[in-house]
Amino acid sequence: MMNAHIKFLQGIQDKGTTNLDRAVASLWWRSQSENSISVSPLVLAHDLESAGYARQNSSRLATGLKKDARTTINKDGTFRLKIKARKEFDAEHINYANDISDKASDSLLPICMFEGTRGYIEKIVRQINLSYDNRLYDCCAVMCRRLLETLIIEVYEKNGWANDVKGSDGHFLMFAGLRSALTNDKRFHLGRGAANGLRDFKDITDASAHNRRFNARRSDIDKISSGVRIAAEELLHLWRGD
Repeated sequence: MMNAHIKFLQGIQDKGTTNLDRAVASLWWRSQSENSISVSPLVLAHDLESAGYARQNSSRLATGLKKDARTTINKDGTFRLKIKARKEFDAEHINYANDISDKASDSLLPICMFEGTRGYIEKIVRQINLSYDNRLYDCCAVMCRRLLETLIIEVYEKNGWANDVKGSDGHFLMFAGLRSALTNDKRFHLGRGAANGLRDFKDITDASAHNRRFNARRSDIDKISSGVRIAAEELLHLWRGD
């Protein structure tokens, strides 16, 4: 499904905007996930080209951005959006942007795979895909962890073994404990792909959730995405008794 960022840039083509206006709008879109984000003219040019606009001259775009009152240039040649401009863009575009971002996406996990499970599970998958689409990669990692935790618990509850994945306080274990319990449980025959996916997934999610100096990148999520899907699909089969 098309990236929400691209849809946004395509959606403003009929509003009399210039390529410079669209580049600033793209900078605003990117700033939704990080207020102080700085972006190069080359990246902004690529944004517009990806949305179907004509090939951009990044040098010309840089000249325009330097003169534009809505942006400020950094020493490394990247640009940031000024606070006043951000407020103006928020007022003009935020409702439209939210409407685009709120549409279902299959960008990371196929929604159809989870249809008919539980309403809260479907919502988690939807949030995983939306956070990936909107470059909120720490959020995406944490929500993937929540999905896998939920599915493991569902498997144990379905079999009447919920107490096996609870601590001495009566609460369910965290992801590391749930993963260890499942992979060492001889009552289940977990495939190698699912076991590896759960193992590889742990490090990135621990960092995203607990390391204040770590910010996940798209490449981090892409590395674990296939493992998450394989693990989630196998857990669904175990839960359903397929």
